[in-house]
Amino acid sequence: MLIKHFEDRDLFYKFLKERVGVFFKEADLRAFEGIFHCIYFERINLPPSLIHEAGRKSCVKVFYNEGKLVICSSEASIRDFCSEISKHAEGKNIAKEILEALIRYRKKYFQLNYNKKILPLGLKTAVMGVLNVTPDSFSDGGLYLEPSKAVKRAVQMVQEGAEIIDIGGESTRPGSERITAEEELKRVLPVLKEVRKELPDVWISVDTYKSEVAKACLDEGADIINDISGGTFDEKMLKVVSQYRCPYVINHIKGRPETWKTEPIIYDDVVGEIIGFFKERIRRLKEEGYKEEEKIILDPGIGFGKLPEHNVEILKRFSEFKIFGKILMVGVSRKSFIGLILEGFLNKKTEPKERLFGSLGALAPAVLGGAHIVRVHDVKETKEFLALLDAVRTYDGV
Repeated sequence: MLIKHFEDRDLFYKFLKERVGVFFKEADLRAFEGIFHCIYFERINLPPSLIHEAGRKSCVKVFYNEGKLVICSSEASIRDFCSEISKHAEGKNIAKEILEALIRYRKKYFQLNYNKKILPLGLKTAVMGVLNVTPDSFSDGGLYLEPSKAVKRAVQMVQEGAEIIDIGGESTRPGSERITAEEELKRVLPVLKEVRKELPDVWISVDTYKSEVAKACLDEGADIINDISGGTFDEKMLKVVSQYRCPYVINHIKGRPETWKTEPIIYDDVVGEIIGFFKERIRRLKEEGYKEEEKIILDPGIGFGKLPEHNVEILKRFSEFKIFGKILMVGVSRKSFIGLILEGFLNKKTEPKERLFGSLGALAPAVLGGAHIVRVHDVKETKEFLALLDAVRTYDGV
């Protein structure tokens, strides 16, 4: 006897075909039966009688109360449920929304194209190496202020396997102070120019929330804008990335770095709030004329206005962000919540540079949950860790 659980229809399809000998067409149709989902809606306007009758006919468990709805079943039965409610005019839009969300959720492979470069994502997890040219970043502040040292570090990270170099000129650690665009450009541009000259084929990301900095860096050959605010600190940012049609990281943030230590951080549902933020930001980006949706990268912003328990919940529920069908990114490297967990579980205080193993442990649930890009300080060690994790994650044996 075997007890197996499938989260991937292709693996269930392969299992039916190879182990049971089910014929090709039937196995393909049945493959949706191996994937179980709970789908939650708020403020749904369908009549309860219609919902419950559709659930009964399609063998879907329905939980409904005062406009809130949860349906639970295999994907095959949920598709049957959608067929039932779409027979009624008021159910067609809900059915369409569910089916489109399931299609997006199942998307596995992505590809970034920009500046004559291609980055395939999904089969292997890409590594974004952190290059802070700041005097006060929490982990490596002051180490790479000199352009020559920064370029040397960029070359080293690429040699170690980094696909992307993320250059940042302003610290956003809790309690940090904001700097002007002029000061940020003074730090970033010399490094960007030299890295581009030294590494013409590498992807270069610039970590900034200022539209003026983004524009200047894109003009100098940057490929990606990594905005910690998702365009909320500088609304002109959305115009700039739309104009350049470049890949854009929408990072979730709550509050501002300079006030995180003094203002309370409260969420009713941290993942639900992040999903709502992403939905609104994508809508605003499209309103500004951004048509390259395949270049949108979503980052839930671990540590950006979150308590340790919020960060853990995000990692645990990371797969829920797949509902957008977008490239997903995560950054946990050396962050303080890892230090707090290590202290709580092991009674061991750590400095940021001592949190490598904790950082790798935090990466694992995010990558298994669907993260395509990881932002890290320790490139070599992360690449080795991901080689094994990706081998297991993508193995198609049943």
